[in-house]
Amino acid sequence: SQVPSPCCPFMHCCIAAAEMTLPRRIVDCHHHFLAPDEPFHATLGALGAPAYTAEQYAADSAGLPIEKTVHIEALADDGAGEAAYVDALASRGACKVAAIVANCDLSAPDAAAALDKIQAASARVRGIRYILDYDGPFDGECPTHVACKAHATDYLRDASAAAAFERGFALLAARGLSFDLQLCPAQMEAAAAMISRHLCVPVVIDHMGKPWRLRADGGAADAAELAAWRKGMAALAALPQVSCKLSMLGVAVPGWPAGGAKEELLRGLVLETISLFGARRCMFNSNWHINGAVSNSDAGDVPSDEALTMASLFERFHGWVAHLGEAERE
Repeated sequence: SQVPSPCCPFMHCCIAAAEMTLPRRIVDCHHHFLAPDEPFHATLGALGAPAYTAEQYAADSAGLPIEKTVHIEALADDGAGEAAYVDALASRGACKVAAIVANCDLSAPDAAAALDKIQAASARVRGIRYILDYDGPFDGECPTHVACKAHATDYLRDASAAAAFERGFALLAARGLSFDLQLCPAQMEAAAAMISRHLCVPVVIDHMGKPWRLRADGGAADAAELAAWRKGMAALAALPQVSCKLSMLGVAVPGWPAGGAKEELLRGLVLETISLFGARRCMFNSNWHINGAVSNSDAGDVPSDEALTMASLFERFHGWVAHLGEAERE
């Protein structure tokens, strides 16, 4: 559930409660279409990603009470090109996309011109994402995202890079744009310090802040990871313009769909996040693309995730918060 920031009247991404196992209505506020044969998705093509179309999303979400959706950039090489592509799909009724979060390198010298081009490409553009999770050279094992492999730069903690990024970030307020913040826990305090200087830029944390591959064994590694995550999330939650998406939770606890101790740990973290931010600043979403396993963790290599469907995902989400009051679930 999410209530939009006063600075951002467009962020209506909420999930309403229902009497049965599914919500009465869903606004899926984070999903992707993939077009690896298009120039704007050249990086996806180079990574070997398959296409994922509006028709496939419609089939995967069939029977769910999805009223509208928010399309989030998918490693787009050309934010304006991707936005125009998604806008055309929505305009011809091929999807229910009501808002678009586009890709833009805010650290670039021409960020202002790039933002103008993106907004000109689609009136549905409501926000920007530039993936920032960097915690050392990309190796597939550390929290650094593959999107950061090419530049190998920490735009939140490296002083020079952070200054350039903040200059671009500051451009969002006058354009009425929000920012999707995808980062790792080690970067959160630096992110909070920067965001605190820009109170009229609504920020949405992606994927519950991505605590990294918890084992659910009560061990020291989990304790250290959770301590860093909790400290960073508290700093971000203290800022009233920051909300949090609850999704791609297989990054946090691989194998949670199998149930047991792993699901219990994850459910506890979800409820902890809701308690920290307040229900009105949290939202569930599918992160759907390709299939359930990939949507749950990007890697898509956990056998228990293979049976995950969009319906079963929202059923689990709904079940985790069934004890909350209707106003909180709304």
